[in-house]
Amino acid sequence: MNSGRPETTENLPALYTIFQGKVAMVTDHGAFIKIPGCRKQGLVHRTHMSSSWVDKPSEIVDVGDKVWVKFIGQEMKNNRIKVSLPMKVVNHGTGKDLDPNNVITEQEARRRQSFQDYTAQTLRVMQARGPGTHPKTARQQRRRKRTRSTSSSIRSETRKSRGGG
Repeated sequence: MNSGRPETTENLPALYTIFQGKVAMVTDHGAFIKIPGCRKQGLVHRTHMSSSWVDKPSEIVDVGDKVWVKFIGQEMKNNRIKVSLPMKVVNHGTGKDLDPNNVITEQEARRRQSFQDYTAQTLRVMQARGPGTHPKTARQQRRRKRTRSTSSSIRSETRKSRGGG
């Protein structure tokens, strides 16, 4: 349990280190992996378990299984350290890194950063109007009428001055 003081990052593996951890708990969101050498557990989210869609993490791993994971990040939230561990970038037979240059990891990080939450924004709904009643359209129609009436009065004056009126 947390005794009110922030957790420390000591004994955590170095960034992008591959290690074999033991599955401590499986939830609907993923599996918590015990990190060897420290008391910390890290989450392998279900989207990071496999390159294909995982609906139920319990179909992939069970409590007590040993799995290869890669330490890709940590985040301090509410005085707790959250650790990110994907399984899909590691070969589970050999423990070999399938993403040695961290291309997949960085692409996913950029994708998460570029996502914007639009739920807090309010949408302004404009009331639908009939055709030709938009303010700009109405203004343009008034201008056309003025232009037509002005040009027709000029034509009639021209006819009168020519004597054809």
